[in-house]
Amino acid sequence: ENVRASGAGRILITSSISAGSNDALEDLQCERRWSDHRAYELSKLCDAMIAMKLNARYGDPPRLCFHTMDPGTVDTKMLRAGWGAGAPVRTATTSYEMLTEDRFQKSSGSGASYCRGEGEASRRKLWDELVR
Repeated sequence: ENVRASGAGRILITSSISAGSNDALEDLQCERRWSDHRAYELSKLCDAMIAMKLNARYGDPPRLCFHTMDPGTVDTKMLRAGWGAGAPVRTATTSYEMLTEDRFQKSSGSGASYCRGEGEASRRKLWDELVR
């Protein structure tokens, strides 16, 4: 409520172009099939789905906006350990832009593509699982 009351609340949840493993939505703890990459993909899918669910429930631009995004493939220890090198971290400016540029206050819900085709029914099921 405090964020909404500010008149210009903006919540940004980091997802990733690597969001995926839709089949693991039935196995959120990855008990049936585990790998570090699968867990990462699933976590980023869930991040995007939660952002879109928050948008559907509470989004009220310009008073309260929800967005999700991919910060870019930057050179981190995790990336080098599994997939190779990326761009310098200083080039990952998407989150800064989304938090500071006025155009992101005029709308809410950008980043739905990171949900990888998961619709409202899947988002509701995930939400229910998380709040029980």
